[in-house]
Amino acid sequence: MTVVRLLGPPHLPGAAPVPGRGRKPWALVALLLCSTGPVPRSRVIDLLFPDAADPQAALRWTLSQARRTVGDAVTVGGDPLTWELADGVHVDVLDVLAGRAPVGWPVSEAALPLLEGAEPDVAEFSAWLHGRRLDLAAAGARLQRAQRTRTCSPAGRGAVRDLVRVGEQVMDAGAPRDGAAILAGAVRRARVLGDDAVLAEALAHYGHGIVHAVASTDPGAAAALREADRLATRHGLADVAVLARRELGFVATATGDQAGALAQFARAAAAAEGRPEQEAGVACGRGFALVDTLASGGAVRELDRAVALAEVADRPRAAAAALAMRGRARLQRDEDELAEQDVRRARALVGELGWTALRPWVEFLHGEVLLRAGRPAEAEVVFADARTLAEVLDDACWIALNARGVASARARRGDPAGAAAALRTVCETLVADADICCWIELHVRDTLCAVTASFDGPAALAESRLLAERADRAGLGEFAVRAARHRARLGDPDASGEQRARAGRYDNPALLRT
Repeated sequence: MTVVRLLGPPHLPGAAPVPGRGRKPWALVALLLCSTGPVPRSRVIDLLFPDAADPQAALRWTLSQARRTVGDAVTVGGDPLTWELADGVHVDVLDVLAGRAPVGWPVSEAALPLLEGAEPDVAEFSAWLHGRRLDLAAAGARLQRAQRTRTCSPAGRGAVRDLVRVGEQVMDAGAPRDGAAILAGAVRRARVLGDDAVLAEALAHYGHGIVHAVASTDPGAAAALREADRLATRHGLADVAVLARRELGFVATATGDQAGALAQFARAAAAAEGRPEQEAGVACGRGFALVDTLASGGAVRELDRAVALAEVADRPRAAAAALAMRGRARLQRDEDELAEQDVRRARALVGELGWTALRPWVEFLHGEVLLRAGRPAEAEVVFADARTLAEVLDDACWIALNARGVASARARRGDPAGAAAALRTVCETLVADADICCWIELHVRDTLCAVTASFDGPAALAESRLLAERADRAGLGEFAVRAARHRARLGDPDASGEQRARAGRYDNPALLRT
């Protein structure tokens, strides 16, 4: 058994030291293993080599040193960068993030600082490291408490499955962290039970609950989903495999890895084939992944399929989720009347189901419909109420979206400067949170460009260039087209041609409007 230690001073017990290696190889290993999915090389360069004369060369050298550092224990490579553990290899941070009993290292060290004494002197990486250390310290403390009270009452299969059901009900009712604690307890009891099928179910539902109701980029949830996928694949548990792969696709979409998302949804579709109740969820996820890429028209068609499958399978929750996402896709395409119909149906279903956790999302869409209809005063009330509920639920994504809605309505009502100040605050605070989905950040910045253009052209030009840069980096090209349109409206002579050239590659006629 091999154990890679990243908590405390990083080391690989038994490995011979390689002189001159420096701190950045370990920092690169930590960055990859503590992320929820593949990491674009551009992201690594931003964090570790912001001032390098030749950042690509610096990254290649550091990669080679990282491979020498971990040897055969961890395979690292690709673009975006991915990692894979060799058989029999354990990593302390992965145990902590997954909330599982330490393997080959003492639980007393679960709360040690990540990369203690081995931090590279780079401000950008230090900011990332500080946030990750806080997350790991909290997770390590929970693991230590769990280990001290590990003598939980024995539970059979039925009891574990009941805990999963109760945990999800608590989350849906608007108490996400209480529900997460119940689901974590289900995972612990499933591990004690020693039944891989039950453990796979518990892990998949735990991961699903966390990424939708607590933190879409939570590394522990992603680790739980990957473990659930491995167990489900090994034991032929098709429904569990669908859920785990679908949620891994959601995480990849939220972090801007569109190619990775579509690959996961393809794997989920293969496991779901022939079962409408499962196919509906996969189609909804794929539609979500397509909304801001080259195929928002394809997203609508995929979401049409999701709605139809959910109705055939009599799954009102799946129908509500698909209707809401289709409403968003139609708003993106300026299909306002069709969007209004979808949002109205989604709101009715969410109300009937008592699905509190989803209300800030569908109410945001309702506010958008009102804003498009020229009713900003009503829209502002809807957005403000939804933001309040999102704050109670502690959901950063819904807070940011509805704060964006309040500011947009405020601008329509004659206060663009105040609206722009509010949007900048969202960018500087909420969007800086690692858990904000990429598309939500870009949505906020798109609105900031539009609002600022009405009173400060130079500032709006600067904001539009930043929007384009971040959109291209995240692979969400519709927002890059919108950035070009902002610049064209502000008089940039080259921007109109860029808008047309970019928009011509997309299945969205709204992008061609001037």
